[in-house]
Amino acid sequence: MNSFAALTHTGTREENQDAVGWDLDQQLWFVADGMGGHARGQDASRLVKETLLGEIATMDLAAAVLKAHEVVRDVAAQDGAEQRMGSTVVCAQIKAAVCRIVWVGDSRAYLWRRPALRRLTRDHSFVEALLQTERLSETQQRSHPNANVVLQTLGMGTPVPSENTTTVRGDDWILLCSDGVAVELRDNEIASILESSNNPQQAAQQLIDEVLKRGARDNTSVIVIQCEGAPAGFIERLVRVNPTVVGWVAALAGMVLAAVVAIVAWHLRTGR
Repeated sequence: MNSFAALTHTGTREENQDAVGWDLDQQLWFVADGMGGHARGQDASRLVKETLLGEIATMDLAAAVLKAHEVVRDVAAQDGAEQRMGSTVVCAQIKAAVCRIVWVGDSRAYLWRRPALRRLTRDHSFVEALLQTERLSETQQRSHPNANVVLQTLGMGTPVPSENTTTVRGDDWILLCSDGVAVELRDNEIASILESSNNPQQAAQQLIDEVLKRGARDNTSVIVIQCEGAPAGFIERLVRVNPTVVGWVAALAGMVLAAVVAIVAWHLRTGR
């Protein structure tokens, strides 16, 4: 069973519109970041959470995400609220050492495989779309006047969930987080915190603590999952230690196989 830690914090906002959730039977974890005036964002992320937990046992993950979109949209329409409500979501589901990421919006997923941090999602945002045509530095991206503009959300428009899959192995960590983390921390700073952490609980707490030190301008939610995927194989470890040894092992295996084949053939010819 994959171990994990999940934390959420209001930051300097008046209310926490984030929601974190998980279903261990389905090996599912997710972070939802609600948007809307007053309690509307809280309602949106809560509806996303309830829908995913209610549907994931019988529905494909991407389909469950779209179902959550329909639920948020329909509740908003029934309420007749002047202000729209919506939510981002990023989900991770791990089965047979394969982690499937499904997301809508700018909440993120990362793979931490020491010593490297790799982002598994691309924000559905104005700045991310701009990067397709313009080269912007990370500083320019973060300071862009439309940096907070999200192009896809559950409950609004017609979102199309994006997906990514990656094979995980023992001691890999998957990090899910709302944009409250990305607002305050660069990717290399996230990597530094994970590197200094001994377990998911410590990593999650240190990420929250560092965001709070930076001012925590938004709600902040993190889930850190320590994977129990397949460990690096024996041959892979040998390659890292000494490629020459691998050649000798392969040659020896070939000779043994040839000897076995010869013995079997001799028995078949002689009937012995």
